[in-house]
Amino acid sequence: MPAIDLARLRKQATRLADFFFLPNEFMKHLREILDFYVNYTLRTKENVAPGSNLKTYRTPPAVLTQIENEIKTTAEENPHFALELADMLWDEGALETRLLAAFLLGRIPPQEERLLPRLTAWTQQVRDSDVRSALLSTSLTRMRKETPTQFLTLVREYLHPERPRTWSNGIQALLPMIADTSYNNLPPILDLVEPILEEAPSTLQNDLTDLIVALYRASANETIFLLKHILNTSENPMTVITLRRISRNFPPPLQNELRELLRPQLITRAKPAEEVEDFVEDIPVANTKKKKAVKEKLMDNSKIIYLHGLESTSQSGKARQFAELFPGMITPDFTGSFEERMKQLQPILGRKKNWIIIGSSFGGLMGTVFTCKHPTQVKKLILLAPALLREQFASYLDLEPVSVPTVIIHGMLDDVVPMEPVRAIADKLFTNMQHIVVDDGHRLHKAFEEIDWNEILE
Repeated sequence: MPAIDLARLRKQATRLADFFFLPNEFMKHLREILDFYVNYTLRTKENVAPGSNLKTYRTPPAVLTQIENEIKTTAEENPHFALELADMLWDEGALETRLLAAFLLGRIPPQEERLLPRLTAWTQQVRDSDVRSALLSTSLTRMRKETPTQFLTLVREYLHPERPRTWSNGIQALLPMIADTSYNNLPPILDLVEPILEEAPSTLQNDLTDLIVALYRASANETIFLLKHILNTSENPMTVITLRRISRNFPPPLQNELRELLRPQLITRAKPAEEVEDFVEDIPVANTKKKKAVKEKLMDNSKIIYLHGLESTSQSGKARQFAELFPGMITPDFTGSFEERMKQLQPILGRKKNWIIIGSSFGGLMGTVFTCKHPTQVKKLILLAPALLREQFASYLDLEPVSVPTVIIHGMLDDVVPMEPVRAIADKLFTNMQHIVVDDGHRLHKAFEEIDWNEILE
């Protein structure tokens, strides 16, 4: 990838904007620009974005930003042409072109009757978290600002009680409006989200955290009142359980306000004499032998952490699947260089012991380095196609061997992180290792459904 010369980039973007009304020429010159700024050090054989099904040029965000700046005004003044170009960009099927398509939707007047059908269809099609986020934020920019009532009607459809699969879309769409300091009509939003907060599905823990933190920043008093009302009146046991699990991510003053309402309550129930007497939240105890009950009691999901890949997030498919399988586990986001990510990881793990670390690809490298440097803190290490590649990451792999129980799961069809070089390095680092080979590619989509994760994490 050549260094970005801003003057040259502006000239390229201006030239591209000249073809706004000629979609085929626009696409031709756009491909040339994206190819010009390809980061070949990150490009894989298939050029597919990690955690996504989209091909990607891996061009720096600054390139797209400059292109957006050049076409913004023209798109707003010519919505018909903007919509036509957005369709072509979307059909191109690359990460970068779909992000530009989402940007163009945000420039189209909300009165345009063809806007919502495209937004609905595209949101249902997309798997990539970055594109989904753009569709639910950037694409709704003008609707949020110019027709907030229409926008809230759309969100109400997302949050319909009988469509829980779209609740995440509704929450993510609301976040920019809540964060907008010029918007001061919070009660309608509170009315919309109250049933979702009361339902508190464990699969939406990350979304609910983002929502509550955003509401608290917008209006602390109203948010505290709403949450206390929900906790005092809800008959759904998941309400307090889910809010307790995510409360560690709340601002400290909000944690203090809710502490008493979120405190676990001792539950008394008739049990056979041989059972463990302590109540274990979320674990059925009826007809359970003492040995098994003790074992389940020791499985503390809050000590399980998932480290995502280089360009993935906590909203990736595997992260969400793990969070659903092991409610209460930690799935943080990491950004920046390897050193920056390790600095972000350190305060999360702190000095606590008995961690079960699950690391995927680049996250597997993170988990390996932490485990080898702090073996007494790690109970078990699970690595999914870990990026233990001597050529790229030699400086990080100069580590002492450890006896921490380690499981490596690798696909024999992985053409992103080759299996044999990884195994050669792992054999030297881990003296207590199980290596599982599956018939799958790098993302392990098929294998994930077939693996008994409870057994792996034991």
